[in-house]
Amino acid sequence: MADSEVRFPETYVSGVPVWARRRKKSAVHPLISTVVVLLALFGAVVIGVSLRAGSVAKGGAVIDQWIATGKAKLDEAAAQARASRKP
Repeated sequence: MADSEVRFPETYVSGVPVWARRRKKSAVHPLISTVVVLLALFGAVVIGVSLRAGSVAKGGAVIDQWIATGKAKLDEAAAQARASRKP
């Protein structure tokens, strides 16, 4: 039974099962993949808002309004922060 030469079936490579081998890491940098995911999410939001509003122009106007509201709130918060720091 003890054979000096052990033969492995085709599912083994260098004595390790094929399914147990470590896979190579992705060549894409995590920052690039994050940017791609965010762009895809933004595109999905634009498409969804455009479909709901009835046209791309109306959907863009809705998104522009969201951005304007967010900028106004950001400016207001920054002004309050500056006012609270002044003695």
